[in-house]
Amino acid sequence: MKNQRNCTAWNWTAVIRVFRIPLALASLCLVSLAVASHLRAQQQEIGKRKDLGEFNLTLVGDNNIVTLATARQNNPKFMAAVTELRKGDAIFNNLETTFPEPDDYPGGAPRSENIFSDPSLLKELQWIGFNLYGTANNHALDYGIPGLLHTIQTLKQGGAVYAGTGVDLGHARAAGYLSTPHGRVGLVACASTFPQDSPAGQARPDIRGRPGLNPLRYDTRYRVSAADFEALKKLNDNLKMMATPGGTAANPTLTFVFPPSGPSGNYGTYATFEESEKPGVYTTPDRNDVAGLTHSIENARYFSDYVVASIHAHEGIPGQAAGQVEIPAQFVEAYAHAAIDAGADVFVGSGPHVLRGIEIYKGKVIFYSLGNFITENWLVDPEAITMYDRYNLGLDELAAAPHNARSDYGRKDEPSWPLYWQSAIAHVVFRDGRPAEVKLTPITLGYGYRTSDRGWPEIAEGSEATQILEHLQKLSEPYGTKIAISNGVGTITLPR
Repeated sequence: MKNQRNCTAWNWTAVIRVFRIPLALASLCLVSLAVASHLRAQQQEIGKRKDLGEFNLTLVGDNNIVTLATARQNNPKFMAAVTELRKGDAIFNNLETTFPEPDDYPGGAPRSENIFSDPSLLKELQWIGFNLYGTANNHALDYGIPGLLHTIQTLKQGGAVYAGTGVDLGHARAAGYLSTPHGRVGLVACASTFPQDSPAGQARPDIRGRPGLNPLRYDTRYRVSAADFEALKKLNDNLKMMATPGGTAANPTLTFVFPPSGPSGNYGTYATFEESEKPGVYTTPDRNDVAGLTHSIENARYFSDYVVASIHAHEGIPGQAAGQVEIPAQFVEAYAHAAIDAGADVFVGSGPHVLRGIEIYKGKVIFYSLGNFITENWLVDPEAITMYDRYNLGLDELAAAPHNARSDYGRKDEPSWPLYWQSAIAHVVFRDGRPAEVKLTPITLGYGYRTSDRGWPEIAEGSEATQILEHLQKLSEPYGTKIAISNGVGTITLPR
């Protein structure tokens, strides 16, 4: 069954193209996939599906909260966003913060930020309406393992349904389940962007697993021409860099490690170069991680009426401008398809802090990124010493100093990127247990305002609403997705 599951998890057209699998082997795997699907169809649970009526799933991107939501109740545009959000039976967000205790230590390098929120702010998020939380992201261990465990404790004590982190890999990969009047929702969450110390470890019979997040690792290959590959071989020989050869006779590879490994072991960064007639940078998801993730999705499919798979992925196609990584990396698209094939109804991305395109795949919905909903990381106070060290600031500097150094007082980085402060609330309407319609309500988060006044959603209006939706139209065009715009709302109608 494990081999059958691995076959199911892949978009085989893409795999055959990328890895040049011999036709006979590819045909054998496709036959195995067909047999596996037939067997699974025969083994479906006996019983009639209960009529759950119409089900509404609301989704947004990243939440990083520092101040009170309830203090903004006199802002009609914010309350309009809250009202829109609360239309969902299940309301998803990526919780890009931690709830550490005062005695928890901030994590060190390579982190430059250590994001945290007061644990009481979970109630503020619940007041807004959120009842489904993805917790796998690059800030999950900003306050180390104790901070992660205290975050999990806060969520559990608050009755919040979450997925993506846990006391070991098994718990981090497990789905979280939310029961609603219109059906049960299963959530499987992972991250591809994280510091090296963040992934959870698998428990063994003789030793505990390591607390952490549910990872999706990926392989990056730099495809170069034959002449460039020869130059790399000479460079390796001349500098004695001890690159590892691999690949095939038709497509040889060289894998470099920076810095080169020493007697104490290899903790460097890998870079694999492959000789190819089509130069470029290509990424593929880790097979083992995809197998583990799709296994969790298949399990959630059995235990729930609707399944959501989420990923926190900063990674985009190389060559995009900083802060505008609007096209997801190839491995993200491959995993999204694998998640749908395994049983997910909706796939939702976060991480790049900008909108990405929407794809309708096999009648299911893929949001490659829904940008931000609450973004107050610029109000984190105090910051850990790593943030001060990054900008060569002394201990006597104000807590605002590293934030101002990072953005040059708002002239660069996130405060200067208009797209960072535009997003959308997505509603997926299910009828007869399947996605039937997607509604997109554009929001703005206060671009150009002072730090203390920005970062909270308001319903976009007029030309700004149209501009956000037209931009989302353009991002979705490569996937063949049609978004109709009317009265400041975008609509996708799924074929029945």
